[in-house]
Amino acid sequence: MVFGTAMTLGAPIAGWAADRSSSRKAVFLAGLGLALLATILYCLGRAPWVLVIARAVQGFSASIIYTAGLALIADTVSPDEVGSWMGFVLSGMNLGTLIGPFLAGIIYARLGYYAVFAVVLGVITFDFSLRLLMIEKKTAAKWLFEGENDYQPSNENGVAPTSTITTTSNSGSDASSTTLGGEQGEAAHITLEQPEETSTLLPREAPPPKKKTSWFSRQFPIMSLLLSSSRLRAAVYGCFTCATVTASFDAILPMFVKRTLHWNSAGAGLIFLAITVPSLLGTVIGGISDRYGARRVSLVGFALTTPSLALLGVVHDNMLVDKILLPVILVSVGIGLNLILAPLAADMFYAVAILSEENAGAFGKGGAFAQAYSLFDAALGLATFCGPAGGGFFLEQTNWQVTVGIVAVFCAVGSLPVWRHTGGRPGEGAGKGKGEDLEEG
Repeated sequence: MVFGTAMTLGAPIAGWAADRSSSRKAVFLAGLGLALLATILYCLGRAPWVLVIARAVQGFSASIIYTAGLALIADTVSPDEVGSWMGFVLSGMNLGTLIGPFLAGIIYARLGYYAVFAVVLGVITFDFSLRLLMIEKKTAAKWLFEGENDYQPSNENGVAPTSTITTTSNSGSDASSTTLGGEQGEAAHITLEQPEETSTLLPREAPPPKKKTSWFSRQFPIMSLLLSSSRLRAAVYGCFTCATVTASFDAILPMFVKRTLHWNSAGAGLIFLAITVPSLLGTVIGGISDRYGARRVSLVGFALTTPSLALLGVVHDNMLVDKILLPVILVSVGIGLNLILAPLAADMFYAVAILSEENAGAFGKGGAFAQAYSLFDAALGLATFCGPAGGGFFLEQTNWQVTVGIVAVFCAVGSLPVWRHTGGRPGEGAGKGKGEDLEEG
């Protein structure tokens, strides 16, 4: 709960800072610094309040790292490869979640308590060093085109050509000229027509009335514009649905296998491999999304995940067939969830891109990718709280069959805005409305 709350609250702040900062790398490094601090607090802390603070700092650092990292991906890669790279990044996140506890357990058993934190601190420090060496795309562009603005073509005598600007009235009675450049060289004549004096007496159209704006729109214009896109909202909600379903298993799956299948903690931990291992297909799934569009791929994911969740209800006894069916169905759930997440993360890129086209200059020099992906991170943070809390509540109040049925319905409902508003295959059509469709499937 502490981690999710800190991540949800910290994500918008991180997005604003990353878009306003001259360097996303600096924001990323700040997030890694907080992760280093949280790890030290975990290592040295003994009092409960210290551990709570450490968890909050860890959540805030995660919001910064995820937001700045995804924004860097959006800044750097080609629009035709956004899905592949988003899948690659999300696969790395899931892989860390998969192997982290496993390696920590081995290190703890062999080398002790402090060795675990020493390895974590080493990984963070190594990552920090890599970020210092990272060159952002806009920085590289400055180096590549440095001095280009100082270039001025000259004639064969080495003198810049002369430019003459001539202005005339519409009646042709008056004319004036201005000569720019050196005394020698060819002259370039540019004629600018001036309106007739009587044109100032023509009636002017009244300016359009100003639209009333809310306090939120005035204080946070960029975020307000982003939230006006139904396409972006649908992608964020789809990611929230996916993350909530995933997080709900953290609460319900260990209790179910312990109560029904009588597995110990090791068995309860290993069963999560069935859900997490399919995340390694993220890059492949992202590539499919780049080819066929986020709507199609993510809806296939919803179509696979929803019935698979419902089918978990047939596992209800401590029989061999139940022990076989459970991991098989969970693999299906894992594949479906990954078919949802990476394509929708990529579709957020297209939603922001069309908003930027329709509202030229509204996002400023820094753009709005970081603030858009802060919504993604806030959704993930909120899901880490809602998933376990909701799943655990229904499992305690009802039973396994009813709980997985409710989760299945929740997943199905999450597919509706995705079906209605997200984009299709890139290049099939132009965007419409407030960034709702960059492509039309």
